[in-house]
Amino acid sequence: MTATLRFVPFVLAMALLPGCVDAPITPDQLEADGQLRSGALEQSAFSARETTTPQRAAQISAVLAAEAEGPLEDAKRFPADVGQVNLHLRADGLDGARPVVFRWTHRGDAALMNGTLASGDTLSLATSFPIDPERTGPWTVEILGAPSDSGEKPVVLFEREFEIFVPSR
Repeated sequence: MTATLRFVPFVLAMALLPGCVDAPITPDQLEADGQLRSGALEQSAFSARETTTPQRAAQISAVLAAEAEGPLEDAKRFPADVGQVNLHLRADGLDGARPVVFRWTHRGDAALMNGTLASGDTLSLATSFPIDPERTGPWTVEILGAPSDSGEKPVVLFEREFEIFVPSR
Protein backbone atom coordinates (compact mmCIF):
# COMPACT_ATOMS: atom_id res chain seq x y z
CA MET A 1 0.00 0.00 0.00
CA THR A 2 2.90 2.40 0.70
CA ALA A 3 4.23 1.91 -2.83
CA THR A 4 0.77 2.76 -4.19
CA LEU A 5 0.64 6.03 -2.21
CA ARG A 6 4.04 7.09 -3.56
CA PHE A 7 2.85 6.35 -7.07
CA VAL A 8 -0.28 8.64 -6.82
CA PRO A 9 1.59 12.01 -7.09
CA PHE A 10 3.43 10.72 -10.16
CA VAL A 11 0.16 9.69 -11.84
CA LEU A 12 -1.43 13.06 -10.98
CA ALA A 13 1.53 14.95 -12.43
CA MET A 14 1.41 12.91 -15.64
CA ALA A 15 -2.32 13.53 -15.96
CA LEU A 16 -1.93 17.28 -15.56
CA LEU A 17 1.01 17.75 -17.95
CA PRO A 18 -0.97 17.42 -21.19
CA GLY A 19 -3.31 20.19 -19.93
CA CYS A 20 -0.54 22.82 -19.85
CA VAL A 21 -0.61 25.35 -22.69
CA ASP A 22 1.39 28.39 -23.66
CA ALA A 23 -1.51 30.84 -23.64
CA PRO A 24 -4.97 30.91 -22.07
CA ILE A 25 -8.04 30.19 -24.18
CA THR A 26 -9.93 33.40 -24.92
CA PRO A 27 -13.70 33.77 -25.46
CA ASP A 28 -13.25 34.39 -29.19
CA GLN A 29 -11.77 30.87 -29.52
CA LEU A 30 -14.92 29.17 -28.17
CA GLU A 31 -18.18 28.14 -29.85
CA ALA A 32 -21.51 29.02 -28.20
CA ASP A 33 -21.64 25.53 -26.65
CA GLY A 34 -18.21 25.97 -25.00
CA GLN A 35 -16.26 23.79 -27.46
CA LEU A 36 -13.07 25.05 -29.11
CA ARG A 37 -13.60 26.49 -32.59
CA SER A 38 -11.87 24.55 -35.34
CA GLY A 39 -8.64 26.28 -36.18
CA ALA A 40 -8.73 28.19 -32.88
CA LEU A 41 -5.25 27.04 -32.03
CA GLU A 42 -3.65 27.85 -35.38
CA GLN A 43 -0.75 30.24 -35.28
CA SER A 44 -0.11 33.13 -37.59
CA ALA A 45 3.14 34.91 -38.17
CA PHE A 46 2.99 38.69 -37.96
CA SER A 47 5.24 41.55 -37.15
CA ALA A 48 4.38 44.77 -35.39
CA ARG A 49 6.69 47.72 -35.53
CA GLU A 50 6.22 50.51 -33.06
CA THR A 51 7.00 53.95 -34.32
CA THR A 52 6.93 57.03 -32.20
CA THR A 53 7.15 60.58 -33.37
CA PRO A 54 8.59 62.87 -30.74
CA GLN A 55 6.57 66.03 -30.33
CA ARG A 56 7.65 69.29 -28.77
CA ALA A 57 5.51 70.98 -26.16
CA ALA A 58 3.55 73.98 -27.35
CA GLN A 59 2.51 77.11 -25.54
CA ILE A 60 -1.15 77.83 -26.20
CA SER A 61 -2.60 81.34 -25.99
CA ALA A 62 -6.38 81.58 -26.19
CA VAL A 63 -9.21 84.09 -26.40
CA LEU A 64 -12.79 83.03 -25.80
CA ALA A 65 -15.02 85.56 -27.54
CA ALA A 66 -18.46 86.19 -28.94
CA GLU A 67 -16.75 87.55 -32.06
CA ALA A 68 -15.68 85.15 -34.81
CA GLU A 69 -13.51 87.78 -36.51
CA GLY A 70 -12.34 91.35 -36.19
CA PRO A 71 -11.44 92.87 -32.82
CA LEU A 72 -11.85 90.24 -30.10
CA GLU A 73 -12.95 90.74 -26.52
CA ASP A 74 -11.86 87.89 -24.22
CA ALA A 75 -14.69 86.96 -21.84
CA LYS A 76 -15.60 84.51 -19.09
CA ARG A 77 -19.35 85.21 -19.21
CA PHE A 78 -21.68 85.36 -22.20
CA PRO A 79 -25.37 86.26 -22.38
CA ALA A 80 -27.71 83.37 -23.30
CA ASP A 81 -28.54 85.00 -26.65
CA VAL A 82 -24.86 85.11 -27.74
CA GLY A 83 -25.53 82.65 -30.57
CA GLN A 84 -22.12 81.02 -30.48
CA VAL A 85 -18.89 81.13 -28.54
CA ASN A 86 -15.62 81.22 -30.48
CA LEU A 87 -12.24 79.91 -29.37
CA HIS A 88 -9.30 81.71 -30.98
CA LEU A 89 -5.85 80.14 -30.51
CA ARG A 90 -2.20 80.75 -31.04
CA ALA A 91 0.19 77.83 -30.56
CA ASP A 92 3.89 78.58 -30.24
CA GLY A 93 6.59 75.93 -30.46
CA LEU A 94 4.90 73.34 -32.69
CA ASP A 95 6.92 71.52 -35.33
CA GLY A 96 3.82 71.04 -37.47
CA ALA A 97 0.06 70.80 -37.34
CA ARG A 98 -1.40 68.33 -34.81
CA PRO A 99 -4.83 66.74 -34.89
CA VAL A 100 -6.82 67.57 -31.75
CA VAL A 101 -10.35 67.22 -30.44
CA PHE A 102 -12.28 70.15 -28.98
CA ARG A 103 -14.64 69.12 -26.18
CA TRP A 104 -17.44 71.54 -25.21
CA THR A 105 -19.09 70.45 -21.95
CA HIS A 106 -22.20 71.73 -20.19
CA ARG A 107 -23.34 70.03 -16.97
CA GLY A 108 -21.81 66.68 -17.94
CA ASP A 109 -23.05 66.69 -21.55
CA ALA A 110 -20.11 66.87 -23.94
CA ALA A 111 -19.88 67.56 -27.67
CA LEU A 112 -16.69 66.61 -29.52
CA MET A 113 -15.36 68.39 -32.60
CA ASN A 114 -12.27 67.32 -34.55
CA GLY A 115 -9.80 70.03 -35.37
CA THR A 116 -6.16 70.93 -35.87
CA LEU A 117 -3.71 72.78 -33.70
CA ALA A 118 -1.27 74.65 -35.93
CA SER A 119 1.65 76.94 -35.23
CA GLY A 120 1.11 80.56 -36.08
CA ASP A 121 2.18 84.13 -35.36
CA THR A 122 -1.31 85.42 -34.55
CA LEU A 123 -4.54 84.28 -32.97
CA SER A 124 -6.87 82.48 -35.36
CA LEU A 125 -10.32 80.99 -35.04
CA ALA A 126 -9.89 77.35 -34.02
CA THR A 127 -13.46 76.29 -33.20
CA SER A 128 -16.93 77.69 -32.57
CA PHE A 129 -19.86 76.22 -30.69
CA PRO A 130 -23.53 77.17 -31.06
CA ILE A 131 -25.11 78.07 -27.72
CA ASP A 132 -28.71 77.09 -27.00
CA PRO A 133 -30.22 79.95 -24.92
CA GLU A 134 -31.78 77.34 -22.61
CA ARG A 135 -28.37 75.89 -21.64
CA THR A 136 -27.28 78.45 -19.08
CA GLY A 137 -24.75 77.89 -16.35
CA PRO A 138 -21.15 76.68 -16.29
CA TRP A 139 -19.41 75.43 -19.44
CA THR A 140 -15.94 74.10 -20.21
CA VAL A 141 -14.03 73.98 -23.48
CA GLU A 142 -11.00 71.69 -23.69
CA ILE A 143 -8.41 70.83 -26.29
CA LEU A 144 -7.61 67.13 -26.20
CA GLY A 145 -4.68 65.43 -27.87
CA ALA A 146 -5.72 63.10 -30.68
CA PRO A 147 -6.88 59.69 -29.42
CA SER A 148 -4.22 57.00 -29.54
CA ASP A 149 -4.58 53.48 -30.92
CA SER A 150 -3.74 52.06 -27.49
CA GLY A 151 -7.10 53.14 -26.06
CA GLU A 152 -5.60 55.49 -23.49
CA LYS A 153 -7.58 58.56 -22.51
CA PRO A 154 -6.56 61.61 -24.55
CA VAL A 155 -4.38 64.19 -22.83
CA VAL A 156 -5.99 67.53 -21.96
CA LEU A 157 -3.78 70.17 -23.59
CA PHE A 158 -5.87 73.20 -22.63
CA GLU A 159 -8.97 73.91 -20.54
CA ARG A 160 -11.08 77.02 -20.11
CA GLU A 161 -14.26 77.54 -18.10
CA PHE A 162 -16.95 80.07 -18.93
CA GLU A 163 -20.57 80.83 -18.05
CA ILE A 164 -23.73 81.40 -20.07
CA PHE A 165 -26.17 83.64 -18.17
CA VAL A 166 -29.58 85.23 -18.57
CA PRO A 167 -29.18 89.01 -18.41
CA SER A 168 -31.33 90.75 -15.81
CA ARG A 169 -33.92 93.10 -17.25
